Amino acid sequence: MQRRFRWMSGGLATVALAAVLAACGSSGSSGTTTGTTTGTTTSGSSSSGLKFTSVAIATPAKTNDYGWNAQGVNGLTHAAGGYGLHIKVVQNIGYNNTDSVLRELANSSPKPGLVVAHASGYDTSAQKISNETGVPMITYDIPTMLKKGTLSNITTSSQQGAYLAGILAAHMTKTNKVGVIISASDTNWYEMAGGFAAGVHSVKPGMPIVFGQIGPASYDDSAGGKRVAETVIASGADVIFAMGDQSSFGYLQAISTAKPGHKLWYIGDIGDMTPIDTAHVLLSSVLWNFDGAYKQALTDIKNGTFGTHGYNLTLSNGGIALLRTHYIPASVWARILVAQKGIESGKIMVPDTTTASAAKKEING
Repeated sequence: MQRRFRWMSGGLATVALAAVLAACGSSGSSGTTTGTTTGTTTSGSSSSGLKFTSVAIATPAKTNDYGWNAQGVNGLTHAAGGYGLHIKVVQNIGYNNTDSVLRELANSSPKPGLVVAHASGYDTSAQKISNETGVPMITYDIPTMLKKGTLSNITTSSQQGAYLAGILAAHMTKTNKVGVIISASDTNWYEMAGGFAAGVHSVKPGMPIVFGQIGPASYDDSAGGKRVAETVIASGADVIFAMGDQSSFGYLQAISTAKPGHKLWYIGDIGDMTPIDTAHVLLSSVLWNFDGAYKQALTDIKNGTFGTHGYNLTLSNGGIALLRTHYIPASVWARILVAQKGIESGKIMVPDTTTASAAKKEING
């Protein structure tokens, strides 16, 4: 993934997964689906206690988004490295041939001990193919999707990190108006939008929050992200929390090039866009770290408990975090840490706004 995956330095080998490519050659929105392998060439099973030497992940879009797709592969790579496992990556597969891609991955050689179906839209396919092949699979967002030995899921409490981002925005705004943008009608985005609003209003009750949305499923619409961000900037918001995979490039471009006469700040999501922040506008990001969930999943496979529970990313377990950049004053960061401790202890209850109406209620104060 070019320089965006710093973990790829030193020993990245690209291989042709012919069967997978044949299965998904017509799928995906753009680009070419690719397979890559990284890791040691020695068996990890003898020292790790695992009975397999590889894991795999399939992503819906390209893994150069500094977000959802990138973080999924990054997390699995770190987890696999701890066990000395190879990792197979198939990216940009879209949603048209998910069954075929997951089946080819599950049946590839060497047979993976875990396949990550990296999209909530892959839930049904993961359930079907894991049952068919017996290969353990992880999918997303549906806690009830469990089957011992073959199927588990990851959920997030990302609203906790968004609450901290709201506190940050409330302290950093100079116009006393902030913005929040989502790329799609997505439960995770609603939760983070609501958490962000609650954080803002915990510092400055009644502060106006401008809301924007690109479309119903515009995760990778960079042009749409730029357009909506420009509208939010024009409304007077000077700190903007914006969510969306590839559409994040549009947010960054709009905030980097706008000239409203005052400083603008961008708070991102899932990944860290610092390497391409040439205009120095990235204030922070609500990070999603999948390392711990994948490591625990591999441990559960080893212990025979995989599929008996899901994995939730939280502030407490490090699955969710707020990125600290040098643009954040120490006094503001101290307030954020106090709030984080409050959330982790249960003293601060962040609202869980899973619908558009619930999120907008928080936004409107």
